[in-house]
Formats: sequence, structure tokens, C-alpha cells
Amino acid sequence: MIIRLIITICLFVGTSLSWIDYGLFANPRSTVYFYNPETNINNFASLKSEFDEYLSHHGPFQFQPFSDRDTFEKFIIESNDGVFILSSWHFHDLFVKFPIDSVCVGTSKGKSTQKKILSLNGITTNDNFDLLMGKKVASAGNEEYTRNVIKQMLGEEKAHLVDCLKILRVPKEIDALMALGFGMADLAITSENSLSKLAILNPKQYKGLRLIAKSNETLLPILATPKHRNDNIDLLLTVIEKMGTNPEGVTKLKMLGIDGWKRLGKIEKTSLED
Repeated sequence: MIIRLIITICLFVGTSLSWIDYGLFANPRSTVYFYNPETNINNFASLKSEFDEYLSHHGPFQFQPFSDRDTFEKFIIESNDGVFILSSWHFHDLFVKFPIDSVCVGTSKGKSTQKKILSLNGITTNDNFDLLMGKKVASAGNEEYTRNVIKQMLGEEKAHLVDCLKILRVPKEIDALMALGFGMADLAITSENSLSKLAILNPKQYKGLRLIAKSNETLLPILATPKHRNDNIDLLLTVIEKMGTNPEGVTKLKMLGIDGWKRLGKIEKTSLED
């Protein structure tokens, strides 16, 4: 019955089922549940295979990625057998309806926060955001995430503009900037790190960009657990947390856009849970 319900939900939202492991329901293994719309991962089967292989050396653990928010939330709300990796803004939303505890934040090159930048081609002094109406934005994140970030950048008074934007999904943030350069999009939303990479790869294009909006600092992906966890979950949490301390683990984490973890401080936890 549960499997049939999940199949119905996934078909309704157009989500591929080929990489969902239905052994979840018959096997007592603890699971790492992953959903993060900030990255566009094209091959979930490969991602699952890589993490499953790594985790199998540390205990009865498995990795389960999701491309759909509703399906992800249904799985974790009905389960109490693993840990969760999700974006910081999604954790904040989920915290109010599910007993979940934030434990670690991802790191990348020593940083645990990032800013998103909205860029367009051409240097202009025109600050009339109404000109963005109906424009196409290239983004590595999904549509929901992209619109939410741009609304935060521009403010609620410009929400009507954001609703009219067209979203072009690309595999990586650098591809969003390339799409902008080739005229496939009018704007691109990326991290500061991706802009720095563009400055090295294509200085001419970088110099021709105008940075029109910037987000607040946001935390990188969060490693979370159910409020009430058992010894097996604690062991899985330790395994995931230590991935950043060995080369093989770092290689796997980079598939998620990070290279390590750090324990959340009191202020960081408060910002997530307020």
C-alpha cells in the first residue's frame, strides 16, 4: 500500500523512480535521505551507487536521493531510520512541521556559508527592475529554489516580477554563466565562487557582467536527524560527519557540492530554527 501510494505520487509529479530503492521498506538498514534543489544532479542512480558503495564499508547503511520535495518529505516524515541532508532554507521550512534536529553544516574550502548573485550581460546604470519582467534566468537549482532566492534578493515588493521570470535549468552554476554568455538566458543566478571561476576561465565575459542583486549569507547544506534517534542513527551520523576527513569521502561529498562538515554553533542553530 505504501509503495503503491509513493508510485502514484511520483508519477503525478513526473519524478523518475529508477533510482529509488524499494528495499527501504523491507530492510532494516539506516538511510541517508538527500534532497537539495540548490544543485542540479542529473544522474541520481550514479550518485546513489557511489554513496552506497562507500557506506557499505561502514555498516548496514544506504543512500537515497530525491528530486522531488514532496516525495522526500513524505519519506522522512514516515521514517525514523536515518539522517537527512537538505538545504538550509528547506530545513527551516521543515522544522515547523516535523521533529527534526540540525547537527552539522556542510563546508566548501573552509566556508560554511555562501551568497548568491544575480547577474546580467552588459554594463548599465539602469536600476529599473521592471525591465526584468518575463526574462529568462539560468540556474543550477530547481524552479522553486530559484524563485525563492530571487524574491529574497529583490524584496517582496518585486515578487510579481519574479513570478514572471522563465527558469532555464542547467547542470552546473558555471553552465548558467556560459548560457548567459551565449545568449541562451538574460540573467544567471550563481554563487560568488562560480563568478570567481568565470573570472579565470573567461575574463572578457566576466568584465562584461553586471551584478544586479545579492542574497544574504546562507548556510550550506545541513546534516540533520530525527529528534529522537537510536544508536544506529548515531553511528550513521558519525560516518557521514567523518567523510570530510578522508580522500574517498571528500570525493563523494563533492558530488553534493561540499567537501566536509562542521558542527553547528548555537547561533547557527538558532538562525535555522527561528
